[in-house]
Amino acid sequence: MVAAAILAGGQGRRLGGANKSLLVVDGQRIIDRQLAVLRPLFERVAVVVAPGHPFGHDLPDVAVIQDRRGPQLGPLAGLDAALAWLPEQCESLVCVAADMPFLSPAVLVYLREAIPHTAQAVVPRLQDGGQPRAQPLCARYHRSIAAAVAHQLDSGKRAMHALLADVTSGSGPGAVVWIDDGPLRLLDPTLASFRNINSPDDLHRR
Repeated sequence: MVAAAILAGGQGRRLGGANKSLLVVDGQRIIDRQLAVLRPLFERVAVVVAPGHPFGHDLPDVAVIQDRRGPQLGPLAGLDAALAWLPEQCESLVCVAADMPFLSPAVLVYLREAIPHTAQAVVPRLQDGGQPRAQPLCARYHRSIAAAVAHQLDSGKRAMHALLADVTSGSGPGAVVWIDDGPLRLLDPTLASFRNINSPDDLHRR
């Protein structure tokens, strides 16, 4: 089984400290849009929030958990909390950032089913100006990556990209499985799944 987690512990600084998951896109909160996609695909779903920051609304059948490492440590701390929550019957989880309102069910199923199932991470990689750009906030992580996540945080490193680089270099072939543009565009032609809301301009430009 594969679970899912929404990482909602961000500070939303460029949006005046707003909880981005509660922003309204096309008449619906981002969190509700995401759950409408995730719930039919994953038996277990969690939302990771910042320490001491109540989510503020009822989420039936969803586990609301807090970052274990303290505030302002970024999505890596959210991944750490999600992996610690991961139910015993689940070996992996698909993580998405709380500011992605246009998730494609087909892309999420592709991530869920990608082989090998034992890969420590399955990460989309999009072309950006001719250079590959990893998308670690819409990706699948195996529970075996938890030690590497903890090591990164203990070392004061917060970048998800650094985690992927270290796992790739330290754990041999297949530790990270990359999914490139081709198959993703067949499932989501505009790659809207990977669009996020970081600023007021993003919110109004849709």
